[in-house]
Formats: sequence, C-alpha cells, structure tokens
Amino acid sequence: MNTSTVRDSHRLQIVKNSLQHRAAAAFSGLGRGAFGTMKAAAVLVIAISLGLIGTGGTYAYLNSSINAAPASTISAGTAGLTVGSQSLNWSALAPGKSVTGTFTITNTGDVPLMLSATIAATMTPSITNPFTISVADGACPASGVPSGTLSSTLAAGATTNACLVVTLPANAPSNAQSASAAITATISGIQP
Repeated sequence: MNTSTVRDSHRLQIVKNSLQHRAAAAFSGLGRGAFGTMKAAAVLVIAISLGLIGTGGTYAYLNSSINAAPASTISAGTAGLTVGSQSLNWSALAPGKSVTGTFTITNTGDVPLMLSATIAATMTPSITNPFTISVADGACPASGVPSGTLSSTLAAGATTNACLVVTLPANAPSNAQSASAAITATISGIQP
C-alpha cells in the first residue's frame, strides 16, 4: 500500500467521522448555540405543520354555519299583569278559623308568565302579626281552604283565579282580638 492511498483513506475516515459527529450533534439536543436553537425551532415548526395538515379537513368536516336571512327580526316581548281586588269578611274571623276571597289575575302582555305571590301585613296597633296569609292557585273552594301556593303559568292574554287565605291560629294571642291588618298581596309574573 502506498503512502498516498493511506493518507487518502485516513482523510476519508476523518471526513466520515466528522459527518457522523455533526449528524449525532444535530439529533442529540439539536446542536448547540444559536444555530442549534434555530434547528430545534425549524423541527418544531415542521412537526406542528404536519400535525395541523391532518386536522384541517376534520375541522371543516365537523363544523358548519349559516347566516340568518336579512329580513329576520328579533324583538322583545312585553309582560303585564292586572289583578282584581277582593274584600274579605273579617267579621267571620275567629281563632282557629280562616277567611278566603277569590280574585282574578289577567296577563295583559304577549308572553306567558309564571306567577308567584309575596304577602305583607301591617298591623294596627303595632303587634306581631298573628295571621297566616297565603295565595293559592284557582278559585276558593265553597268550604275549607285550598292547599298549595300560587305557582301556575298564565298564557299571554289569559285570565285565571287565585284565592287569598287569611287564617287566625287557634292559639292566637289575646291582643290579636282588637287588632286590624292591612294586607298586601304582590303578584309577580316572570317569563319562563
């Protein structure tokens, strides 16, 4: 073997080792320094791009949209209630007894309303309210008192009956005998 062949063979081995070293450095931590960071960023961008190429068709396949016609109109409804009054025969009220009175509720709006009642009583003279007061769905029965509370849904333009019930418990205090009460039943309607 001649010296020039050995030198050429040695040079090829050095170049081969150098290329292997560079390839190993490129894939182990993707190199060092700014050039290595740029290589890492490029590999990351390529990987993300390949991942997104596969999902683009799926995204389009699973999503759909449509525009509303230009003539579409959305408007708010109106809510309104009218409540009829009812006077009660207080003279019939005694301990352990109840008085009832039917009154009407009319939905004057253009949306259905879910009804509820809130009761307040102001006593004269100023004593603790001894009465139990409630409002129930429907007209008052001919005898007895209705059970339940006002909780019906009233259609737009419809009218319904409700029953106001005032009870004086059997164990009412003696100062309730000369007391009077101003009762306010507030009827509310909320769109369901």
